[in-house]
Amino acid sequence: METPNFYAIIPADIRYSKELSMFQKLLYAEITALTQKDWYCWASNSYFAELYDMWETYISKQISDLAKKWFLEVFIDKKAGNKRSIYVGEIRKA
Repeated sequence: METPNFYAIIPADIRYSKELSMFQKLLYAEITALTQKDWYCWASNSYFAELYDMWETYISKQISDLAKKWFLEVFIDKKAGNKRSIYVGEIRKA
């Protein structure tokens, strides 16, 4: 698997958050790195699972938790075969 060489960003509210696990902080950083090309993250759960040697269901839970806490926005395009797009930040909450 080819790994991207973009840099990752972990803002202070993520770094110092007591409600996020260390892995969620790392996953958030990876998502920010992948958003640098297209302004959203296209990666699937299987991509992250392979990258970090984790279960896809675990990855899915972590992304869902980050979205519930408003650190990410996740959109599913059902017309495009359930293609997922992940955006960094509080798009709806703002």
